[in-house]
Amino acid sequence: MKISKFVFLFLFCLGFNLQASGTLNIEEVITRKGFKFLFVENCDLPKVSLNISFKDAGYAYENVEKQGLTWFTSLAIQEGAGKNDAKDFAKKLEDKGISLNFIAGLEAFRASLNTLSENLEEAVSLLSDAIMHPKVDLEGLNRAFEKAKVNFNNLEKDPYFIAGKELNTLLFKKHPYSKSEYGILDTIMSITRDDVLAYVKRNFTKDNIVISVVGCTTKEEVSALLDKYLSKLPLKRSKVRKIPVKNNFGPAESKNIFMDIPQSVIFFAQKGIAYEDPDYYSASVLINALGGMGLNSILMKELRQNLGITYGVFAHIIPNKHGNAIVGNMSTDSSTAGKAILAVKDTLSRIKREGIDEQLFKDAKTILVNNLTFFLSNNTNTAMLLDDMQINDRDVNRINNYADIINDVKLEKVNELASSLLDPENLFFVKVGRNT
Repeated sequence: MKISKFVFLFLFCLGFNLQASGTLNIEEVITRKGFKFLFVENCDLPKVSLNISFKDAGYAYENVEKQGLTWFTSLAIQEGAGKNDAKDFAKKLEDKGISLNFIAGLEAFRASLNTLSENLEEAVSLLSDAIMHPKVDLEGLNRAFEKAKVNFNNLEKDPYFIAGKELNTLLFKKHPYSKSEYGILDTIMSITRDDVLAYVKRNFTKDNIVISVVGCTTKEEVSALLDKYLSKLPLKRSKVRKIPVKNNFGPAESKNIFMDIPQSVIFFAQKGIAYEDPDYYSASVLINALGGMGLNSILMKELRQNLGITYGVFAHIIPNKHGNAIVGNMSTDSSTAGKAILAVKDTLSRIKREGIDEQLFKDAKTILVNNLTFFLSNNTNTAMLLDDMQINDRDVNRINNYADIINDVKLEKVNELASSLLDPENLFFVKVGRNT
């Protein structure tokens, strides 16, 4: 579970309009050579977003002695590929306005490609070179090592990263989800060229590939390009490490970490709820009302408006495949950190006891539905969501049914769930800041 960077799934983004029906026309396409992909055609702009991910290849699956290999590979394969050295590879991307990013995810390794429609073939060609024929030469490795050193230097000064990493450790202990995306500097610096190439060969295969395409192109063009440029991927990978499901964290723990910064950063968490749980969407409404509605959320009103001790406090559900939690974060002056922690506990206790009122319930549902609509108004976001649904083996039809699902949630069920789900006496806290 990646808690160090909270990303609320439904962001406010603008781009193209959803179809008149309010739904996405999501097609499942299978190419002549057997690649399956989800496709949404949208020609409001002459652009295409293509996401390729490899399931069960994220940093949760790394060996302890090679922690950070997934992330380091995401750096190394950008340092030249195919017939292009690093400089030529970067120049071709820049000249054609192609954006290509590799992301070391918790469960999967992701490639995000955004390009003008007219440059789609060249973009897919460059992507295929990176994942199938990376150079990983001495110069490229050295540049990747230098980037890693700079990154670790910055992370050591980032209170949000430090708090999130420590919270992962408290929650997951020896579970694979306790790992950091970046590993540790010692393991990173011990990575070799053979390690990177072995990771690529082992994980980038046809049997674990996930593909999503959104934009101004045709399914026939995409099919032809995938068959042309990805058909030589290895058919199958080696045995995949099994990860147990962990949804209970044991007795609550707290940790104070000293850092000489103006404001303390506080992370908190408790047991969550699985995406597959029949009460998941009721929980989504509850936690959105609690800490996901900006200035209108319950926690924001209590800690910001009533107590005046923070500019922002947030809470949301993280329903990862092998472990989930309800997590939140806030910042406050070191002198009021204890008061802020107590206020979070008291607020959760009150909602557990009293529930939420009807107006807040309606507002929370409306915001959830509107946020998804805005989120899907952007090609890149839509491709990312389709990708995420496939990685986690979720029903993609829930995207179009989301408004109906949320609108069917009942207030009585939300308040009944509040009494059983919220656990203020078992909240984990991590504070990074000055001691008081």
